[in-house]
Amino acid sequence: MRDWKQYTISTLEELGLRARKQQGQNFLIRYRVVKQMVELAEILPSDHILEIGGGIGILTDALVETGARVTVIEKEKKLADHLQEIHKENDRVKIINEDALDADWPTDCRIVANLPYSVASPIIEKILHRNIGNAMIMIQKEVAMRCIANPGSRDYSRISVLCKIHGSVKRMMDLAPDSFFPKPKVNSTVISIWTHEPKITNSHEDLELLVSNLFTLRRRTVRSVIRGFLKRKTVDPDVWEICPHSDLRVFELSIKKIDEILTHLKNYNAFPLA
Repeated sequence: MRDWKQYTISTLEELGLRARKQQGQNFLIRYRVVKQMVELAEILPSDHILEIGGGIGILTDALVETGARVTVIEKEKKLADHLQEIHKENDRVKIINEDALDADWPTDCRIVANLPYSVASPIIEKILHRNIGNAMIMIQKEVAMRCIANPGSRDYSRISVLCKIHGSVKRMMDLAPDSFFPKPKVNSTVISIWTHEPKITNSHEDLELLVSNLFTLRRRTVRSVIRGFLKRKTVDPDVWEICPHSDLRVFELSIKKIDEILTHLKNYNAFPLA
């Protein structure tokens, strides 16, 4: 079996590249971990898999072994060219040299990826907004805990709410730093995201805008936050005084309660807040 750590180091040297810490580049080097992740994804030969950030190609290899059609988006041109050379004889593998945040994703795909830490949150948001179906992604454990957090917990945040609006998230496995080169200073977690259409009465765009406003002060009461936003506007004080769930702190709000607050604000023509 290939020594993926040594292969990663030597390939980076050959390509004249270094792992960029500021971009959260940590290359997977444990093939056992990669195989476990792919097995958890339950990939079929009929699937079309999108990998975001192909890197040296350890996950790409495992995906190709499933017989599925694989599309890889890799931002670094030298790495994209490296992957293209390896898989040039396989017409079921497509390499795209673009930034995944700007690229047009296939419409018929599932996602399996080890995401760079620096772009994990915006990639997750794109997955949710694209209603991609299913994604199995490896991310920083801290971000993963926010994605699965429930109202009232210390990790409950804006990204937690977005995940609950657009899908359901499950923690699949944890990875130690020695699964990567170079070793990150944090642990990583694989999560599975199943997206669905939002089950809310207002539009998800309006709800997400309100969430962004409220969670700037997540530990304050709803009444305090709304009053702070609207105190310079000419509005009826009942907007914050009789607002539903006004005594709760922002981080205690469920999706349903945020949706009810939004309806109340609209009834008083007090939305958007800012």
